[in-house]
Amino acid sequence: MGRYFIGIPIPSEIKKKLKVQSWPGLSRYKDQKLVPQNNWHITLAFIGQLNEEKLEELKSLLQVFSWGEGFKVSIRNFGAFPSFEDGRVLWMGCEKGQDEVTSLANKIRRQLDELEISYDPKPFVPHVTLARLRTPKNLSRLADNGKMKQEVSFQAEEIVLYDSEKEKHPYAIVERVSLSSV
Repeated sequence: MGRYFIGIPIPSEIKKKLKVQSWPGLSRYKDQKLVPQNNWHITLAFIGQLNEEKLEELKSLLQVFSWGEGFKVSIRNFGAFPSFEDGRVLWMGCEKGQDEVTSLANKIRRQLDELEISYDPKPFVPHVTLARLRTPKNLSRLADNGKMKQEVSFQAEEIVLYDSEKEKHPYAIVERVSLSSV
């Protein structure tokens, strides 16, 4: 039994650009629990543990449902959960493609509801998690410099069902699904 989530993978060359762009802001948090660059992605739905039967139902659904077309995503700004003043999670947010990412996440969550597969119900914010802070920190200084010098863009062409059990590096890919393109 793994710990599953569905996400949009980020191409390796884009991860490298994001690392270069984000490191000046991120470097002061290097003593925290940083997410390894090879695990960066945009989570659409965090599911958690599934039994084998539900996992097979989910894999089937991913292959047969029409998830829509590929689209452009750009990442540029920093953010924090629950807030910059009391930050526990440091992230980079989507600038362009927010609506498309959110629409895709909503489609996936509706289908998970249909299969009676539970997922983290927190309001959806399209982002790439950079660090999970051990204790809350005031990240307002980072908010003041909240944008990287330039946005980093890529074409979202697929969704992936990942297994993050025991924090695999990189996360294990369970199923890949191409977004159709016209």
